[in-house]
Amino acid sequence: MTDLIQTYATAVNTWQCDENDHLNVQFYTEFGHEASQHLMTALGLGRRAQAAAGLSVRAHSDHIRYLREFRVIDPVAVRSAPVEVGEDYLVVYHEVRNSGDDAIASTIRRRLESNRPWPPSFRKAAEGACVELPAAAKPRGIGSEALPDLSLADAHRVGLVEVGRCTIKPFECDERGEMLPRHQTGRYSDGAPILWNHMGFDRAGMQQRQEGSVVVEMMQYYRRPLSPGDAVIVMSGLAGHSDKIVRLAHFLFEAETGMLAACAEAVGVKFDQKVRKVMTFSEEERARLVARKLAW
Repeated sequence: MTDLIQTYATAVNTWQCDENDHLNVQFYTEFGHEASQHLMTALGLGRRAQAAAGLSVRAHSDHIRYLREFRVIDPVAVRSAPVEVGEDYLVVYHEVRNSGDDAIASTIRRRLESNRPWPPSFRKAAEGACVELPAAAKPRGIGSEALPDLSLADAHRVGLVEVGRCTIKPFECDERGEMLPRHQTGRYSDGAPILWNHMGFDRAGMQQRQEGSVVVEMMQYYRRPLSPGDAVIVMSGLAGHSDKIVRLAHFLFEAETGMLAACAEAVGVKFDQKVRKVMTFSEEERARLVARKLAW
C-alpha cells in the first residue's frame, strides 16, 4: 500500500526470541504501540499537542495477525495509516514488514480512544490520510464479540486456570505510570506453557521432540490501567478448538480488588520446529481438549 506512513524501524535481537527461535509475540504489540505514537505525531497530534489540548489517548484494543516469522537480526519496518476516524476514537492499521525482502510479517489493527473529541485540524488530517483496511488484516474467527468482563471470583467457575502471578514493575509502565500493552502480552506468553500442560500437552516432551506452540492471531482488550506495585494474577483457558488450532482466552486481574485489567483471545497451534510447519492434533489430543473447554 503506497499511502502508508513510515512509523517504526528496528532489528530483531536475540533476547527478543523465544523457544521457537523467532520473535516473541509481545514485541509485535510493542511495534504497534510505538508506531501509533509516530502516526499520531505525523498527523499533528503528538505528545505535546495532546497535552496542550487536554487530551488523554489510550489504546482500547489490538487485533494482530502473525503471518511470517521474524528471526534474529531480521530488519523490521512498520508503515501505518488511519482506517476509521470517529469523534473521539481512531482505528489505525500497521503493516509490519521484513525490510530485507519487503515481505509482510504481521498486520495490526489498533483502536485508540480519547477522553475528549479530536481537535478539528487533527480529524481533518486523519480523514485525509485514511486507507481501506486490507482484507488480510481482518479477524479470522476471533474478536466478533468482546470477552466477558469477569472478576477474579468468576475465574474458577468458568474453568480458567492460573498461569501467572506477579507484580507490576516501574520499567513495565509508560510515562503516565500505566502498564504498557507489550508487557500484558508478555504475561500471556509467559503463561502459555502452563496452559498447554493443563490442556494435556507435555511441554517438556514437546521440546524434546522439537515441537512448540505458536500464536497466529490475537485480539487484545485493554480494560483498566495497571500501575507499578499492582499485584496481578493471570488466568487462562481453552475457548474452543479444531483439528489444527486452539482458541485460547487470557484474563489479567488486579489481585487486590479482583478487577479485570485486560484480556485477550488468541488462536494457537502446535508447531514443528524442524520443518517450521503447523501440526495436526491427534484423535487423543482432541479428546483431551474437549474435556478442558471453558464453561462460559
